[in-house]
Amino acid sequence: MLKIILIVGGAIVLFLAFSTYSVQKAVQSNSNLSDIRDLYFPVLERADRNIVRLDKMEEQFMQGVMMADKDTVDKAQPFYMDGDKTFAEMAKLYPGRKTDILKLRSDFKAYRDLAYQTSTGMIAHTGSFSDVAKMNKVLATLKKNLLDFRSSSYDNFVHTLEQTQQATKINLYMGMAIGVMNLMFMGVLVFFIRNNLKMTEIIAEQNANLELKVIERTAQLTQKTNDVNAMLDNMSLGVCTIIQGNRLHPEYSAYMHSIFGDAELAGRDALEALFASSNLGADTRDQVKVALEAIVGEDLMMFEFNSHLLVSEMQVRTEAGENKILQLHWSPIKNEDEAVDKVLLIVQDVTHLRALELEAAHQKAELDIISQIIKISIGKFNEFIESAQTYLADNRKLIEENTERKSEVVAALFRNMHTIKGNARTYEFKAITDVAHEAEQAYDRLRQDEQAVWDQAELLKELDAVAAGLAGYVVVNEDKLGRKGRASDMLTTRGVFVSREEISALQSLVDNLTSQAANDAASQLQQKVAQLGLVPLQRLVSGAVDSLSSLAKELNKPTPEVQIVDGEVAFNNLVAQALKSSFMHIVRNSLDHGIESPADRRKAGKSEAGHIRFVCQRQGQGVDLHISDDGRGLALHKLYEKGLAQGRFNAGEKPDPAAIAELIFESGLSTAEQVSQVSGRGVGMDAVRTFLKEQGGEIAIVLHGSAAELGFCPFEFMIRLPSAALVAI
Repeated sequence: MLKIILIVGGAIVLFLAFSTYSVQKAVQSNSNLSDIRDLYFPVLERADRNIVRLDKMEEQFMQGVMMADKDTVDKAQPFYMDGDKTFAEMAKLYPGRKTDILKLRSDFKAYRDLAYQTSTGMIAHTGSFSDVAKMNKVLATLKKNLLDFRSSSYDNFVHTLEQTQQATKINLYMGMAIGVMNLMFMGVLVFFIRNNLKMTEIIAEQNANLELKVIERTAQLTQKTNDVNAMLDNMSLGVCTIIQGNRLHPEYSAYMHSIFGDAELAGRDALEALFASSNLGADTRDQVKVALEAIVGEDLMMFEFNSHLLVSEMQVRTEAGENKILQLHWSPIKNEDEAVDKVLLIVQDVTHLRALELEAAHQKAELDIISQIIKISIGKFNEFIESAQTYLADNRKLIEENTERKSEVVAALFRNMHTIKGNARTYEFKAITDVAHEAEQAYDRLRQDEQAVWDQAELLKELDAVAAGLAGYVVVNEDKLGRKGRASDMLTTRGVFVSREEISALQSLVDNLTSQAANDAASQLQQKVAQLGLVPLQRLVSGAVDSLSSLAKELNKPTPEVQIVDGEVAFNNLVAQALKSSFMHIVRNSLDHGIESPADRRKAGKSEAGHIRFVCQRQGQGVDLHISDDGRGLALHKLYEKGLAQGRFNAGEKPDPAAIAELIFESGLSTAEQVSQVSGRGVGMDAVRTFLKEQGGEIAIVLHGSAAELGFCPFEFMIRLPSAALVAI
């Protein structure tokens, strides 16, 4: 029994000893595995990261040399800083190989310094290819040492792992040999073994995943590069980027060569490569250069501040002599610091598109002209063209006969062009109105600015523009609408129009007939024939009134009502033309200056629409025409202020209201607050007086009511015409 007890006790002691030993070994194995996990895996992972960083640094240095861009070289510095920090961490984690790690760290720094010095030297053209070879040799050695370190560390890891696994197996066999009776102890041992195996698998799996991630990342970068290159080679757009120093980045779309024709654009100055053959002036190109320099490398908001200086469209001339119209779109490319790293430029050839747009615009303009012409009768259109051509001929003669500025010549030029513009606005001939307004602006500068130069060539050029505008309307009228010939030679709904030559011949025949057989019938015939070719007052007024509707719409006023009293009188053609132009100026001034806005008229107890009145009164053999409106009256106070400013009156002087009112006929004097295409030039009534004076007529202003205190005073225009100008109907 004692033996059994001793044997059992010995077995128990032996079992306990072996169990204790096994447990100690299991714990030690678990500790070793933890050490492996906490030592080798972080060290190997950091070594792999530094290998990748070393490749990135090499890539930045090589790109910087190829692009001659120091900024690209500087981008290697962050990789170096991270790598140096990683080496320091490895030395702390792996004290057993601290010396080897510090050696690698020192070599890493030496390579960075040599590579930076060599790259910047190559960019500055002070380095040599021997320096590059030396740099590559140092890099190769560093890579080899780093890979050797990783390999030896990995071997240590595997060796330690194998030892741990071997010890685990021994423990397992020893536990099984002791016996089944101590299953509880074996369970504890199995538990530790199982944990050790799991840790081993995790370490192996993580190591394999790290290798796969590096391979996968490399493949993704390669695929992206291939996709971008394929896109750049096949797109029908010019795509490039402009980097620091206004240089073109090496990567750009192949279509850039189709647009600009150069064999190589990479690294060239953007201004020289893209704009040298363009129609952009030196000042515009300089603005683009300065804008790009202010944008690249600066905060993103600098693009917002300077992007308006970057041209959006230009023309270039190819080597084959072909003109291309290019549309340019600029976009900033920012980095992680929200700064503009480079500027993306997309260039599109829109030559064909612009040609289509131009053709469409031409057709639209032609349709607009057609819609304007067909609103009026053939006779009125031809009368307008004939009148405008007469004024243009007068202006051309004045310009060609005078080599220097004369105030009376400038005034005549201005009157004629102002009349052309006013008549064009009457019929809403916008294209003619616009070019006439431009010519009128030039004459106004000569009137207002003593330093303005009398340039015959420029004045004739502006006159040619107006003539071309008239010619455009004539071409559309004759070729597109088929309304060729003079209105007086055509049959219309108003009857048959007879030419002036035919009227003159008919009058001669009637005069001969009357001289041979004087009787009442012959006298009546002579009187009727004498009335041929005369223009009735009603028709002249209606011609001026035609413009009121469009003008009222422009001024946001209702179209005024027009009344003619005792208007049974007609005028010869010369006087009719003068009256027609005069009426145009007068009714326009009435609507613009005299007749108030609808709101003001309602406050004054008036109807919203104004009234313009023409009254014809016989005065001996002549006739007086009185023209008035029910507006607020003549602004005598404003006329006085204008006269005072121009030296017409002395300060403190109280001139007669009639003398103040007379200023309305002064050239260049207007009560309008601002100049517009409607009024404000101070030429309208001056032109009226001139037109009437040339035909033997005169115009005066008649004030009504009290004008003791200067303000708005009711008035009317009185036009006096001689008997030779009219015939009673």
